[in-house]
Amino acid sequence: MRKVLIVDDEKLIRKGIRTILERNFNDLDEIKEASNGKEALDILFSEKIDILILDIRLPQIDGISVLKKIQNLQRKPKVVIISGYDEFSYAKECMQYGAKGYILKPIDKKELIEIVEKVKEEIVQEENNLRLISFQRIMKLKMLEAEINNIIFSGLEIERFKERLKELEIPIEKKVYSIYVLRCGDVSEQTGFGTEEERVKLSKILSGESYISTIYNHRKDILVLSEDTNCFENIGKIYLNNIDKRVYIGICDLPQYFDEIKKLYENSFKTAIYAFASNKNIEFWSSIKWREEEKINKFNNIEKLKELILAGKQKEAISCLENVLCNEFFMKSAAEDILNVTKTLYSNVVEWFCHHVPKKVLDFHEYQKLSDIFNFSSVSEYVNYIKKFVHEATEIVISLKGILSIKDEIDEAIKFINLNYHKDINMAMVANHVSLNYYYFSSIFKEKTGMSFLDYLNKVRVEKAKELLAKTDLKVWEIASKVGYKNPKHFARIFKEITGLTPNEYRDVQKSLQE
Repeated sequence: MRKVLIVDDEKLIRKGIRTILERNFNDLDEIKEASNGKEALDILFSEKIDILILDIRLPQIDGISVLKKIQNLQRKPKVVIISGYDEFSYAKECMQYGAKGYILKPIDKKELIEIVEKVKEEIVQEENNLRLISFQRIMKLKMLEAEINNIIFSGLEIERFKERLKELEIPIEKKVYSIYVLRCGDVSEQTGFGTEEERVKLSKILSGESYISTIYNHRKDILVLSEDTNCFENIGKIYLNNIDKRVYIGICDLPQYFDEIKKLYENSFKTAIYAFASNKNIEFWSSIKWREEEKINKFNNIEKLKELILAGKQKEAISCLENVLCNEFFMKSAAEDILNVTKTLYSNVVEWFCHHVPKKVLDFHEYQKLSDIFNFSSVSEYVNYIKKFVHEATEIVISLKGILSIKDEIDEAIKFINLNYHKDINMAMVANHVSLNYYYFSSIFKEKTGMSFLDYLNKVRVEKAKELLAKTDLKVWEIASKVGYKNPKHFARIFKEITGLTPNEYRDVQKSLQE
């Protein structure tokens, strides 16, 4: 789309130029007119004009002043000067400010057409050059983006990465800052600008050599590498003004050489995680790197949480979850621990539970969102959602006791114990035999039999031992071995705890009864 602006204080001259252009150029989409310099500047600074046909002598602001004022325009128009014979010295000055042609009044139609044609060709050539340069830069950035993702995710060797940087003419001796833009929430529902639009917006505020890469994850996070410290605040503004996306920005403000790309990525990504954890829009690596040394162990409580859910103890389960996901955990833990704990909560509690209850009882898809904490816009949203799961899971356990029966599994477990009591068996072995989780099996077994697994196993073994003591002459240590005890003293202690008698006392009582 080509726009032309004709500036002359004489209306007839303006109309004459317009007529010549309209009759000889079909690709001029819009021709505007201005009668003085001020009016011309208002148009030039509010619209993109491709060709400016400008008289030197103008009221209010003359043509040379107009030229001077538009020198800082990002896209300056091609200028054709029109003037009288006595204004040639002024015309020469205009040429110094980039004017492309000079026409004397009265205007010669042929001369005007030739100059406008020449100017149009220059515009086309420049646009082609810009496209080529832009295409080359885009390809260079795409190749760099691929290499950055290779070294992050595919283990590309650093020496190979250095070679690629040289091929892309990126100096590895320069130090750069890294800025990580972490997208959060349901990415599929976000309606803000896309990745390419983000690149354009970011490139406008980045000075010097800066590089923008999309990270190849489902969120399409952004990594910026730049020498420009002034861009930190501006990058934040780009995203804060876009209410459709919630992002957290991590800035590694301790520069590294470009070939330390993995460290730059890791440090800025971790910083973005800390921004998310503390609900801050922007965080700086220099302020929070101390957290990398912090160790807060929450993994033991995760197993306890599963056991409480399976026991249907709702208040205790919620309390346990709050202990795991407490404020101190998010404000002080290392980034890696935050990710590991939340992922373990999903795999060992949420996913496990969802796969062990009927689909009609619990919709697993609803809770798949918990697989990644960054599927939520904030920590509080994540915590509330997993609390919702714990609440629903314990409600299911409570309501389905007796309905969600595993009588067959417990019967099979009892059968297995009765057949294998004399072997070196334990609860993990039996739970695995009936395909139930260790903690779930422990809770349900006790509920169904009225005693713990170990108490039940000892009861079976002692009953078998009583038969052997009453009906055989085997020695006590032999009987202990036959019913599954390696240590005769341990057998004797268990036997007395259950019967109130030692094995020998029990044998003596049985003999006297038989006599």
